[in-house]
Amino acid sequence: MALQIGARSARKCAADSDVDYAVDPMVVLRCTRKLLVRLKRTEVRADVPSTTRLGDWYGNILHIGRRQHLLFISERSRLPVVIPIREAKRLETVFPDAVCHVLAAVGIGAEDIADERSRMSEISFGRTNNRSLLGTLNDFAFMAQQGSANRAEPESPEELMRFLAQTPILPLNGASPIELTRTAFVAPTAR
Repeated sequence: MALQIGARSARKCAADSDVDYAVDPMVVLRCTRKLLVRLKRTEVRADVPSTTRLGDWYGNILHIGRRQHLLFISERSRLPVVIPIREAKRLETVFPDAVCHVLAAVGIGAEDIADERSRMSEISFGRTNNRSLLGTLNDFAFMAQQGSANRAEPESPEELMRFLAQTPILPLNGASPIELTRTAFVAPTAR
């Protein structure tokens, strides 16, 4: 009788060994249930981690007046990315480009941006699993709605991202997403 090893225990054995296995570059978008339904995504792979420096990205639908956007934040730095909802069908190509645009806007070098983009060659979708990040998503949504209500003309997604990226994150000792992102790209990477 042959010994059978499950997929989870095989990955654990591979992680504990000295052998270096190739890991496919991938980013995981952890979406709220409402967003998963809107994107028509049913596959949920909760045990697969992102290979990007900024970790998994958490997303929700952002309502500002009559306009709708997709709001994503990075797991490690809370860096926001805002994408018009009309781009939802092309999210696999639009999301990595939007992340690269935001990284350039906060002062990350071109080599680091290219490396991060290459690590997003595959996108996987999953459910949210971190309540702190959901709280930050809700806080950002509230700030975006209130800020837009006080303006004569609506903010562009770029202006909104810039505003949210400067917001202090209390669970992270009051650091802003811009500071945390720059720190993530200065620290040595573990591949």
